[in-house]
Amino acid sequence: MSDRLSALLILLITSLVVSISGVLSRWDDLVYDVGQKLYRQTVPADLVIVGIDEESLVQLGRWPWSRHLHAAVVNRLKSDGAAVIALDVIFSEPSLDDPSADLALASAIRSAGNVVLPVFFEKNQNSNQIMESLPLPALAKWAAGIGNAHVPLDEDGLARGIYLFTGSGASIWPHFSSAVLRVGNFSSPDLQRDLSQAEQAITEDQAQRPPFFQKDPRRIKFFGPPGSVPAVSYAHVLQGNFSPGTFKNKTVLVGATAAGMGDQFPTAMSGLGRHMSGIEFHANALTSIRNHALVSRVPDWIGWLVCVLLSITPLSWLSGVSPRRGLLSMVAWFFIVLIITMSLPHGLNRWLPPTGALLPILIAYPIWSWRKLESANRFLDHELHRLGQTARVGLGLGGGPALTSLVRGDQMQARIFQIQQAESQLAKLQEARKETLAFISHDIRAPLAQALMQLDGATSDGDALKKNLNASLAKALKLAEDFLHTSRAEMLDSQQFEEVDLTAVAHQAADDAFQLAERCQVKVIRHISTESIWILGDFSLLHRAVLNLILNAIKYAPQGSVVTLTLTVTEQEATIAVMDHGPGISLEKQGRLFQRFNQSDELISIAGGSGLGLYFVRVTAEKHGGRVGVNVSEGISTVFSIRLPVPS
Repeated sequence: MSDRLSALLILLITSLVVSISGVLSRWDDLVYDVGQKLYRQTVPADLVIVGIDEESLVQLGRWPWSRHLHAAVVNRLKSDGAAVIALDVIFSEPSLDDPSADLALASAIRSAGNVVLPVFFEKNQNSNQIMESLPLPALAKWAAGIGNAHVPLDEDGLARGIYLFTGSGASIWPHFSSAVLRVGNFSSPDLQRDLSQAEQAITEDQAQRPPFFQKDPRRIKFFGPPGSVPAVSYAHVLQGNFSPGTFKNKTVLVGATAAGMGDQFPTAMSGLGRHMSGIEFHANALTSIRNHALVSRVPDWIGWLVCVLLSITPLSWLSGVSPRRGLLSMVAWFFIVLIITMSLPHGLNRWLPPTGALLPILIAYPIWSWRKLESANRFLDHELHRLGQTARVGLGLGGGPALTSLVRGDQMQARIFQIQQAESQLAKLQEARKETLAFISHDIRAPLAQALMQLDGATSDGDALKKNLNASLAKALKLAEDFLHTSRAEMLDSQQFEEVDLTAVAHQAADDAFQLAERCQVKVIRHISTESIWILGDFSLLHRAVLNLILNAIKYAPQGSVVTLTLTVTEQEATIAVMDHGPGISLEKQGRLFQRFNQSDELISIAGGSGLGLYFVRVTAEKHGGRVGVNVSEGISTVFSIRLPVPS
């Protein structure tokens, strides 16, 4: 299994497990809460809270208060022109000590015509069933709207959202905020249509509903910390201690704000242990609904798919960057995904739990590094084993006490130590090779050349011996020279290339072959451009490669025939071709022509049978980024070519 595939599978599985199981859901909520603190909605000017606060409790006494007081407040608000009055107070039981108070409140609600009352759901301590607490029938009869005022808490105990519909049995109640908007005609036609369709769907699904149900969860956007919504004390309203027009054409929410009243909820915006009152929570929910700013969670399968794609995306670039850039890119990608997911609720009103992507992104770089390190370890082990099998003695890679202790302590360091040993020994071998070449070039080549010079000056008495020794010594000298030139070509470093004119190379090679061509009665014809063709290379090696091809062609060309030297150039490459009309080369032996020490019956290098002549040509061409080729037309011609890239 490849490193990329194994890393991909690990990240994919991690993403799916985290996304599907929800094991990091609290971290998802934390990301959502941070986004809420960064992006806040504006408090509308036509929204005000009448708070049952500490000052009201001091002035009016202990809770609960007489319903005559609530009736008076409703009348005060109506007379000041309130558009809708949301009375978030429980009136599920009659007033036993003063029945007239219920009648007074019912009369005030009827007179106002715009009062919304709440429905509460409580758990029965004996039966553990959810019980529905409705307003008194006399009050509900004249209420302009009734809605569910339940505030659900998430797993971590924080209030972040609402259910658009809650019900028990056959009853279906919209959220308290939705009911307020309907009464005040503040909801848009689109919102009314969506709510009506959802309510109709729930009604039609009555047979499938449990005894208690909550439908269509949504998260809301907050104004800010508790106290962000303007509030007027309940006692001040009761006493008329407010400026006329304070509540004119406004949505008025009446509810408890005093600490200790029980209607307090922790939210992401609370901070420092300060909870948000239920009535202010409803104010936030009301504005979110009104502004089409409710946040819905993306479908699970879409969320899983997006998280998987986000988590495996880094694999597309990690293999192509350096480790440092890879680490920096992973950090940047993490924050990009984090910022995008925090911004989704405010840009698209959608919530995508991000930990299914963020956790795999956090571990992507360590996993990728681990897989690449494993791959590097396997490669090093394989190469070290191969070195141990083939060159342990020559490279000095025996275990030894030092290496054994390193292996026990740090295996990677042990491998590095072995590589360092190998590099050191290879450097010594390279130096020894240079010394060998120097020995051949000086201690062997020089005496051979001197012997030939002495034979040339010998008397005619030893002509036969002279002839035999001359041939043997010349062959030995040629072998040494071919070996030296081939070794130099193999060690050629492209960093030392200089500008070379191929036109000059071709002319120089043809000139150097002139004497042999005359002796063999062969004519060398040149088809060479008059313009210079510049490339980066080594003049002497290129010259000898072309000369080798010309000399071979002359040797095997019939007397009186022609050897053609051609130099052509295109935008991409230059081609040097040498054509002769010799006996040709069989097809089965053409594939071995450019191999080291290759010799054939039809073609033997001009160097006297060393088998290095054409190999040298191939090595020289490849070191210059080019290639060699041969094209044989049996009985007609043989063309050897060198193709070299031309800088653009």
